[in-house]
Amino acid sequence: MKVLFVVTAYPRYRGDVITPWLVQLINRLREKGIDVSVFTSAYKGLGFQELDGTKIYRFRYFFKRFERLTHEETAADRVSRGLHNIFLTIAYLIAGARAIIRLVRIEKFEIVHIHWPFPHIIFGVLAKRFGRTRLFSSFYGAEIRFLKRKLGFLTGPFSLLLNKSDVITAISMHTAKELQNIVHKKVHIIPFSSAVTETDVASQDKGQIIFVGRLVERKGVKYLIKAFDKIKEKITHRLVIIGDGPERKGLEDIARELGINNRVIFPGRVSDDQLSRYYKDCSFLVLPAVYDKKGDTEGLGVVLLEAMSYAKPVIASEVGGITDIVKHKFNGLLVPPGDVASLARAIEELIQDKSRYQIMARNAKKTVDERFNWDKIVNSLITLYRDYE
Repeated sequence: MKVLFVVTAYPRYRGDVITPWLVQLINRLREKGIDVSVFTSAYKGLGFQELDGTKIYRFRYFFKRFERLTHEETAADRVSRGLHNIFLTIAYLIAGARAIIRLVRIEKFEIVHIHWPFPHIIFGVLAKRFGRTRLFSSFYGAEIRFLKRKLGFLTGPFSLLLNKSDVITAISMHTAKELQNIVHKKVHIIPFSSAVTETDVASQDKGQIIFVGRLVERKGVKYLIKAFDKIKEKITHRLVIIGDGPERKGLEDIARELGINNRVIFPGRVSDDQLSRYYKDCSFLVLPAVYDKKGDTEGLGVVLLEAMSYAKPVIASEVGGITDIVKHKFNGLLVPPGDVASLARAIEELIQDKSRYQIMARNAKKTVDERFNWDKIVNSLITLYRDYE
């Protein structure tokens, strides 16, 4: 079976940090005999590639130096800054439409699978029309929230195109609910899982609380730093903020102003091996997500799954798709978003109550093994593919 994944961005080289879970999904589909290729945009002139056996068809949409609409940051963030980026988006859509029509006529894919359907459903409908292919559309949350809050006038036309899909999936119940009144057919829930590969090194607890992710507003890291400050005299742990992004300097300033910069560490972006080591050595992970100014929040929270795969309980905000993963006092603790006092109490509770910690740690690993393991996810997707073959 030949399947084409249509995505906003894809790794440009081995070790590129872009959507590692998507690479995992493709590799595991290929291991089970599904011939997956990728259709995505160029980056500074980068064209066709083949990485680890996966063919990557990159379409050019402007002069080389301007092809930065994707990859470095989300396209939505880029478009919000200046008319020239809106012009680039139009060029992107026109060039992508022409490129996918040519590609599906030549390659004869059986399924075209659109990831982040806004605005890529345009490519999907064209592929279905000119390639006589089945059309799958998968939602991750951010794209539908961006459409509703920023471009609501396009909701109607988008709905007409989207409902031409043969199958629609979402990564969480929360994302599926956001599709109400837009999708007029069943939405299948197919999440993704951890992209971190475990090794045989035994887990330890070195007294570290960790956050992993891009340092942007919706991650709510400032509330974590403030919560840590509230209980700094009661615990001996360090707080390690792993990742980079536009809010990093402001977060470092908050830690410095609170006088805890010696216990709040910012290692920046780390390698896969280093990240694995942090997961093994941490006490637990905290994801203090909030709704940002654009109304965006966590669609699922893959870092929660990564930590839990190492038998680490988690603390997270009760928002978005997080509640599909974290069950309060079963495999972690849930707190109201942006509530510093509640977050501080949860951190202290997880550190002080050793027996509850051990129970939640076991349940965390069990959750990943039973509900979010890759074999189950991949087999569910293959079943859908074969139903519409």
